[in-house]
Amino acid sequence: MDNQIKLTSSGLFLFSLPSILGSLLEPITGVVDTALIGNFNTTWLAALSLGVILLSSFTWVFNFLIHTSTQAVSEAYSKRDFKEVSGRIKVALILSLIIGVLSSIGLYIFRGFLFKLIGVTPELSPIVDSYYSIRLIGHTFLIISGTLISILRGFGLVRVCFGLIFISTAINVSLSWYWLYYTDLGIAAVAWGSVVAAVVSMLTGMYFVFKKKEISFSLFLVPVERHEWINFGKNSLNMFFRSLILTTCFFLSTRFAARLGTYPLAAHQILLEFWLFSSFLIDGVALSGNILAAKFKAQRNISDYKTMEKKLLFLGLLIGLLFTITYLCIPNLLWSIFTNDQVVKDELSKVWIFLALAQVIVSISYVYDGLLFGLGKFSYLKTQMFFAFFIAFLPFSLYSFYSNSLTPIWLSLISLGFYRLFIGYFGTKRPWESVCE
Repeated sequence: MDNQIKLTSSGLFLFSLPSILGSLLEPITGVVDTALIGNFNTTWLAALSLGVILLSSFTWVFNFLIHTSTQAVSEAYSKRDFKEVSGRIKVALILSLIIGVLSSIGLYIFRGFLFKLIGVTPELSPIVDSYYSIRLIGHTFLIISGTLISILRGFGLVRVCFGLIFISTAINVSLSWYWLYYTDLGIAAVAWGSVVAAVVSMLTGMYFVFKKKEISFSLFLVPVERHEWINFGKNSLNMFFRSLILTTCFFLSTRFAARLGTYPLAAHQILLEFWLFSSFLIDGVALSGNILAAKFKAQRNISDYKTMEKKLLFLGLLIGLLFTITYLCIPNLLWSIFTNDQVVKDELSKVWIFLALAQVIVSISYVYDGLLFGLGKFSYLKTQMFFAFFIAFLPFSLYSFYSNSLTPIWLSLISLGFYRLFIGYFGTKRPWESVCE
């Protein structure tokens, strides 16, 4: 990791830029799939929405591997303890392989039950299945790839991570477009594009991790200490429950939208793309918070941590404000990327103002999440997300059954973002007890 990162607004922005660009590329796959399918067939778009949220839900549940791996590797690497680094990488990769294989098998076996759970109609079921089953082929590769990229981020190799994500995204978009328009694969075309991209991403990620000279020879030889398994397992379990709660919120929001009909569901999927696009961009700043907070925690450098925290939060605020202005100024142009169906646009217009205005608050909350990850406050995050579900998300969601509208569903997601801002502020007031007291 570069120890000469300038803790200025421009210096932190330049350090965050590769992660920002990489994070922007991650949702582009979903954006392109939605845009391609949305302009091809509205019924397919509704089916894609259900398949994507189902797969994404389980991918997000296991994203604790990403956050805990980055924090664990960054902390150990900052201390130059390469034996500990190798042990933590080994644990992360073994867990990602086991989780990837077992979850793929489970998701396939129980796909019928899951389709009913999320509200897939008999009409949409074969279309959803043709997308979903193929995507499962790449599920394990995708999880391992995400873990490898998080390990590289722990080394501070943010430019390498951007390169890997760029190559993977380019492959995905190119193949999805070609197979959709020049073959008879149908909706399965975009699924195969994602599978190939996941395999390529995993292989290139492995190359760069094992290329690290301090790691390559020792990774398979170094024994993993018992406390490493315990610490990583404990942090991962806390993050698993945190991710499970957050994923449940998105899963339920789509489930509730599905009961409103095809057009509101299509609108909901488009709104999710805009929500995730901005959140992924801010995640680039949050990743810097994760990497640097873990570094300063390992070094017990409270002054540099405070400087970094203040400037990253300000950067998050500026980016959120930019999204708010953009979403308010050119809504019709943005909607036209995904659909030309006027009924779908009418549904979008009912929620759009709330989505746009919320961007500033939720952007800052994402940066706080990254700081809390880097500080290793995983138990705190798990507990607070439990309260967030009942206090912030559930009331609006239940009201949607009375209103039969998308608006309360989206107010529930927005209020969840407000609660995350609240817990982020209080959770970072005392970064680590031994220094702050």
